[in-house]
Amino acid sequence: MGPFLLYSGPLERYVSQNATVIVESLTPVLDALGKAGAEILEAPNEVPNGTRIVARHRDGSVFEYMQPRP
Repeated sequence: MGPFLLYSGPLERYVSQNATVIVESLTPVLDALGKAGAEILEAPNEVPNGTRIVARHRDGSVFEYMQPRP
């Protein structure tokens, strides 16, 4: 099993996402998403535990990609 991301508090902000993916760097993710025709719903922004983006893939699934703080 891999690591888990647990949320505490209201989940309303997160129910539209299918999953959260933890990545080492958002740069190659953004490149791959662009090539795959994904729509960036939330541009890279700082959150308490790192930097994140939210993208809708061509099949309609929505993923959050999180680059944790070092």
